[in-house]
Amino acid sequence: MFKRRKNTEPAESTEPTEASEAVEASEDVAEAPPSVDETEFQALTESVPPGPYDSSAVPVNAVNRVDLGCMRIAGFTEMQLHFETDQTKSRFVSVVASYRDAALRLQPLAAPRSGGLWDDMREQITASITGAGGDIEEVVGVFGPELHGVVPAVTPDGEQVRQPIRLVAFEGPRWLLHGVFMGSAAMDEGMAELFEDVFRQTVMVRGDQPMAPGDLLPIVLPPDAQAAQAAQAAQAAQAGDPAGPPAAPPAT
Repeated sequence: MFKRRKNTEPAESTEPTEASEAVEASEDVAEAPPSVDETEFQALTESVPPGPYDSSAVPVNAVNRVDLGCMRIAGFTEMQLHFETDQTKSRFVSVVASYRDAALRLQPLAAPRSGGLWDDMREQITASITGAGGDIEEVVGVFGPELHGVVPAVTPDGEQVRQPIRLVAFEGPRWLLHGVFMGSAAMDEGMAELFEDVFRQTVMVRGDQPMAPGDLLPIVLPPDAQAAQAAQAAQAAQAGDPAGPPAAPPAT
């Protein structure tokens, strides 16, 4: 299932959101064809070297992926994709993959050939989270240097909570894939491994266009989702609602 939701933070924001907000349903755009369940999906990933992969070197396996332009996201039955937009709703800034009470936010960024973007990002993210009253520490994990911590958050019911998070990144040729594990994906070992496989099986399509390090790579809806989105906009216009469907709750 594809869903579109509004992000009230600037497009370049890498701060995490509360997991239940990230997975909360918003306007449907299209439905993804069913593939394999989570157990079969994880079995398929065991036969290939771990990623994420550059589009020039994708291993052959039977994993089903959704083509979003700059990245192709692997998935399984019942996993949903939510698209977060900037304040103007003019572009997508991230994609949230969710399943049950777990979520993984994916953000594709341009990176320098020499690497090092994740080093700079970790410093900025650490300062941002600690400044907001959260706790964060750097550890060495399966993807190299990671940030694990707890951040203040608000549930859809308005309850103030402290949300566990895990931030990772993988740098490839002139691109970086940034991931934020939320909900049980940041706490439960089994759910973490499942979403680690989603992260690893992502294929990045950098393109040849020159971009500054840290700039967002363009996320594009699949054709069927674009058609459904256009139909929704037309229905909203006929109903006299120039702003279109109501925006979903904000996601930092």
